[in-house]
Amino acid sequence: MSKTDFGFLKQYGVMIVAVILPLMTLSFFWFSYNKQKQVQEWLWTAARIASQSENIPSYALFAQSFRDVRVTVMDSCGMVLADNRADMTGMSNHASRPEFKKALAAGFGDDVRRSETTGKKTIYVIAKLKNGQYIRLAQATELTYEFLIWLFAPIAFLSFCLAVLMFVFAKNKQMERMRQEFVANVSHELKTPLTSIKGFAELTSTGLIDDVEKVKEYQQKIVAQSNRLLDTINDILHLSKIESTKPSEPAPIDTHAAAEQVRESLKAMADEKNIIIQVAGAGSITAEAEPIYQMIHNLAENGIKYGKKGGYVKIILEGKKITVSDDGIGIPEADIERVFERFYRVDKSRSPERGGTGLGLAIVKHTVQKYNGTVSLKSAYGEGTQILIEFKK
Repeated sequence: MSKTDFGFLKQYGVMIVAVILPLMTLSFFWFSYNKQKQVQEWLWTAARIASQSENIPSYALFAQSFRDVRVTVMDSCGMVLADNRADMTGMSNHASRPEFKKALAAGFGDDVRRSETTGKKTIYVIAKLKNGQYIRLAQATELTYEFLIWLFAPIAFLSFCLAVLMFVFAKNKQMERMRQEFVANVSHELKTPLTSIKGFAELTSTGLIDDVEKVKEYQQKIVAQSNRLLDTINDILHLSKIESTKPSEPAPIDTHAAAEQVRESLKAMADEKNIIIQVAGAGSITAEAEPIYQMIHNLAENGIKYGKKGGYVKIILEGKKITVSDDGIGIPEADIERVFERFYRVDKSRSPERGGTGLGLAIVKHTVQKYNGTVSLKSAYGEGTQILIEFKK
């Protein structure tokens, strides 16, 4: 079966990754730097304002009044008097802290390090109060999960949109390629018999051929090529109808009865090669009778065309499953993935001899898809072919 060609997407994928990853990395560092700078500026402003405080009756209440930052109040020896985020009874003396040493010398001090209490990278700014005590403000600068989501969500959304656009582009490219191949194949399939018909008609119309038997032979070839042309047109129209219309009146279909009708219609063809068509089992699916009959007919007909003389074609029905197998020439492994494509023939050199339009299995595939089924194929060259179809209803 045809698959979407994603090979060309690798180049675009690498380009997108090459752009997005550096962009995300630079964005992360840029936002980290700016957040640290903004937090530091804000803490300095807050520290300068707090340094003007006086007549503080309770350092604990004073510290608790700050909600957005951690506040620690210390005496001139570095002893912790109050803290709004930690239990001060277990806290050590802060006299050795870099920011405290700076504040002792200049009235203000700051430092950036990983907090022993929270384990996060934190900015510390300390200021001397009018009463001789010290107030230290601290806030973590690490980007939070919420901030990371805010930062990367637009990039992830952009990446998703690009991936969807690339997928749509790939599907459109595939559809365009399939359309071009279909037009080319149709042109070839119609041109070949038309060329033969034109050639034989010209030979017989000149009056230069006196041999009656020869004229009769040419006329028979014209009829044969006309039939081939008509079969091709009918299969194209049938395939187009399957693809363009939805099931109109699906109803329970007795697949055993449909298989028996196929056996009767192909009996003469099978007898020419002494091939036995076997029908076994029972089943029922919800679909339309004519497409299901045509689907089984195409599979059994292929089994006869490519079967061995004196061989068999088995149609096994089991509930929602239909299995058609034969002991014919089989399909080479390299061709298995493509046999359901329009106009694809495994044995191209002998296809006109065997008859057929090259659309039989394409009709089978699209019929199965129309009724929400699945089709799989097993084959080995020289050992026959088995096609399993399974419907949900």
